[in-house]
Amino acid sequence: MSLKILSQNVMCWGVEGKSSFEMRRPLMERAVRGSGADIIGFQEVTPVWKDYFDNDLSDFEHYLVYRSEKNSEGTPIYWNPSRVEMLECGHFWLSETPDVSSLGWDARCVRITCWALFKELESGRELAFVNTHLDHVGMTAQVKGIEQICAFIRQKFGKEMPLILTGDFNAQPDSKVIAVTNTLLKDARTAAERTTDAMTFHGFGSCSPIIIDYIYLSENIVCDSFEIVDVHDDKTVQSDHYGVLAQLNI
Repeated sequence: MSLKILSQNVMCWGVEGKSSFEMRRPLMERAVRGSGADIIGFQEVTPVWKDYFDNDLSDFEHYLVYRSEKNSEGTPIYWNPSRVEMLECGHFWLSETPDVSSLGWDARCVRITCWALFKELESGRELAFVNTHLDHVGMTAQVKGIEQICAFIRQKFGKEMPLILTGDFNAQPDSKVIAVTNTLLKDARTAAERTTDAMTFHGFGSCSPIIIDYIYLSENIVCDSFEIVDVHDDKTVQSDHYGVLAQLNI
């Protein structure tokens, strides 16, 4: 079975002027629609973005849980129900108490991970999908968080289930976070037959672009292509992160 997977940090906060929610909304819709993605892992989705997606992506289904009552921001999974059926889903917090909303280790923010088990409708085959957003400050929280995710994947899905992990890891390719992830899964960027070395986070030009957004795959998935999704006009771009898109054979 062939599927397209997109990971996209939408940038939760609205910047006045050219990078406001309303200015970026049509670009985000174009980014998602133009990608042709069947399953999407979003990061930083707030109620404002959810309302937009309820209209702009009304033909998609989704699973969304916010980080906490004080921080209405999440890492939802969206999917095209004409391609895949969701069989099971859940979430956990990246902390020492993963079953309740909680701050983990030295993290600046409460962090959450969502997961789903899908059945591809044409083939009937199952695949797992995990979507996360690691902390941007706490180095211990980053490493402990990805270790927790990898442990969950091993326990819940084992070695045989095709699995995709998407997210904003807030960690560059030479980091310990990526070294830990590489012990379990393969980076779609490096595994793809056709790929790119383009950066993913640009901060609307406020910093030097870096790679911190990833699509990771179990060994039994073939990646045909990996690319950056950059949708812009003469004023702004869809987010302070470009999307990352992978064409997979599972």
